Amino acid sequence: MKKQFTLLFGIATLFFASCGNDKGDSIDPPKTGTEIVVGQADGSGSPLPSTITTSTTWTANNKYLLKGFVYVPDGVTLTIEPGTIIKGDNKSKGTLIIAKGGKIIAQGTADKPIVFTSNFPKGQRKAGDWGGLILLGKAPVNLPEDKLKIEGGLTVPTGTTLNQYGGTNPADNSGVLKYVRVEFAGVEYSTDNEINGITFGGVGSGTQVSYVQVYRSGDDAFEWFGGTVNADHLIATGTWDDDFDTDNGFSGKVQFGISQRNPLYRDKSESNGFESDNDGNGSIATPQTKGVFSNMTIIGPMDGTGNTIHEYFKHAAQIRRNSSLSIVNSLFVGFPIGVYIDDTKGTATSLNYLAGSLVFKNNIIAGCPEPVKTTNAVIKPQIESNNSILATIAEAKVADAYKFNATPSFLLAAGSPALTGANFDGLSGFQAVAYKGAFDQNTDWTRTWSTWNAEQNEY
Repeated sequence: MKKQFTLLFGIATLFFASCGNDKGDSIDPPKTGTEIVVGQADGSGSPLPSTITTSTTWTANNKYLLKGFVYVPDGVTLTIEPGTIIKGDNKSKGTLIIAKGGKIIAQGTADKPIVFTSNFPKGQRKAGDWGGLILLGKAPVNLPEDKLKIEGGLTVPTGTTLNQYGGTNPADNSGVLKYVRVEFAGVEYSTDNEINGITFGGVGSGTQVSYVQVYRSGDDAFEWFGGTVNADHLIATGTWDDDFDTDNGFSGKVQFGISQRNPLYRDKSESNGFESDNDGNGSIATPQTKGVFSNMTIIGPMDGTGNTIHEYFKHAAQIRRNSSLSIVNSLFVGFPIGVYIDDTKGTATSLNYLAGSLVFKNNIIAGCPEPVKTTNAVIKPQIESNNSILATIAEAKVADAYKFNATPSFLLAAGSPALTGANFDGLSGFQAVAYKGAFDQNTDWTRTWSTWNAEQNEY
């Protein structure tokens, strides 16, 4: 049974109308198993903006279909029950946007994750089937006020600024994302103007982000535009562009993340594990991008068997355009280039490394034909000596990382050099563990709530 539930800007009343009810007579609220349409599109199916005007709860006994650009504005909280399924409409680029001052409480469980996914049936889903999930907050960003509109081509209700982000509150709270999956999202509006799987714009450290998977995004999996939000236990699976992209003054801390690249999916703009800019021009704008990532496992498209990969795959980590991103205690496997400290645009990024504000150390780079690349030759031997470089993927001893459409294992095998040696001296806000990368030898935190074959899942 399918009914429509349209939330229109400025209207607090909820209207339920049967698809077959031409007279628009009011009916009882949806019964168990009803599909509820949230948002709107024009007659051609193109996206229109709409707003949830009162705090509401989406329940697991219903399914929800996002149409167009659906905003949760200032003062409104959207709560989503564990086990709830939310689908995104393809033609109208269904997208959920938590605007500045709005909140999302999406707190699933390991047994009942909250799933945002494609509206297509199993076997027909692919990257870019719908828009994605966007959180906008009031934390600092290094863009001028006239540039503080989130990318992606979003339209807003007349007279509003719901697509703007950033502010002066580093502790701003946009809610909770815990045990959440976002599948087949990410669409390109125009070149370098896309909706990612999950976009964080000026999101503050009061927001909780833990155990979140982005599966087959049509752009980046996770992208942070400024903000201070911290996160842990992130998964990026089969991403088109970059797995973890940081820009415009992001200064949060992220620990325990895995990306698994599928050699079939890559982007013309270069597909990387990490990509980081201070801004698009590499300026000295403040706050500077200074996020810190620890215990990340980045599995590239090269599997150690001599498989041929597309030239669009580039770097496990590219730090450029005056970014001071730091990555420590992490494991990089099977990219053409391990780390690239790139000075080719804007203020030289290598100066941040020499000054100690950009830290790349205590990592393992395995099976990358060019482990370290730098524009500034002076820093290359320093990076090589501060990290462990292994000639082959096999030497990293990751249990079973190259399963696609089946359940892989990123646990470390006995004798892996990543089992010991993590160092947290000078770091705060991180869990001190012995191992490098996202996993030890025994505990697989991806189990029960993640997916590795969402193309075939029943929703």
